[in-house]
This record gives sequence, structure tokens and C-alpha cells, in this order.
Amino acid sequence: MDEDIIPKQKLTINNKTALKELYKEIKLDVPWIETQAVTSEDPIQIKDANNDMERELAFYKQALQSAITARSLFQSLSVPFSRPSDYFAEMVKSDELMSRVRQRLLDEDAQIKASEQARKQRESKKFGKKRKGIEDTAIDDDFEIALEEAAREDRPVKRQKIGKSAKRSKKDAKFGFGGKKRYAKSNTAQSTADISDFNPRAMKGGWGEKKKPKNYRFGKTRRQTMKNRKRG
Repeated sequence: MDEDIIPKQKLTINNKTALKELYKEIKLDVPWIETQAVTSEDPIQIKDANNDMERELAFYKQALQSAITARSLFQSLSVPFSRPSDYFAEMVKSDELMSRVRQRLLDEDAQIKASEQARKQRESKKFGKKRKGIEDTAIDDDFEIALEEAAREDRPVKRQKIGKSAKRSKKDAKFGFGGKKRYAKSNTAQSTADISDFNPRAMKGGWGEKKKPKNYRFGKTRRQTMKNRKRG
């Protein structure tokens, strides 16, 4: 910074005496009803001016106190200040637009109510089905138990059999019982050497020779050949 340049300083002079004298000169001596200006007597005192919440709350309290003071002044002067019940001010928005807005709000409200009612109906149906299923299951169980008890009472008492039945004894004699079942019919050296069941008469025609029946019918080709020979 250059040392030769002298910085400018703004001097603030709060001359209260001079300000009050000027205020008296410009002040208009008129009734309060002409200005309707209310000045709060209590100054605003805020610990932290940067605290927005505290500052706005102080402004609100000051405005509320001024409104109460103005109300008292109006009542003392017998001047009406409340809006009559039959007073209709001209709206910025048209009645047609406001009716559309109102209808839209009503439609949204009706849609929300319908959705809520549908949800309640679905829940009640689910609960009803679940309850009905439980009741049906209980009824079915009771019915099945009653049927089993009735069948048990009507069922004849079986006699205890002593020994084996004739059918069981016959099957045991034919197929045997117990013991080894696998390879029961396999040949052994003794059964292979046994030729007592061999019948030589059955082999009278010789090995490999087939005996033709009396009414043997030849094939078609051979029958045609035999016919041609007879004609020739």
C-alpha cells in the first residue's frame, strides 16, 4: 500500500438534538385517525442479530403489540375497523378458476377416500378368507374324526386266526417259504448227468429232419411253378 495515499474514512455523526429539532419542524399536527401510525414504545433488543429466528420473533411481538394498541385507539374513537360479514371483496382470480381449483381438490379427496376404502375392503376380504379357511379346516377335522369314530364302531370284530389258512399252506407247498430263492432252478452236475427223462421215440425222425403235415401248403411261387409244369 502506498504511504502517500490517505484512506478516506466515513464519519457518522449521531446528533440527536439536531434530529429532534428537524423532526419538530416537519411534524404535522393532525389527528391520529388521519395517519393511523403506531410506534412501539419498547425498543427491540436481540442478543444475536444474526439469529434469524430470534429476530423474526421480536418483529412479530412488536407488530402484535402495535396492532393491539391500534385496536384500542379505534374503539376509543368509535371507528369501525372489522370487516362486515356481508362484505365481499373482488378476488384477484376469477370465480371460474376458483371453481375448477375447488373441483380438483374435491376430486383428489374423493380419490383418496376411494383408495382407502378399497384397501380396507381388500384387507377385510383377506381376513375373511383366512378366517373361513380356519373354520372350514376345523369343521373338516371334526367331520373326519366323527367319520372315523362311526366307522370304528360299525366295523366288525375280526376273529383271530389260529395257524395257517388253507390257501397259505397250498402256496407254501407249491412255492416254498423262507430260505434261498435265487438260482433255485439252476442246473447242477447231477441234474445234467441225469437222462432218465430222455425219450428216444421223440427223436424218431432223425436229428434236424422236420416232419411235414399232411395238409401242408406250399408258397405262392412254388404253386405257380407246379401249375406251369402240369400245363406243359
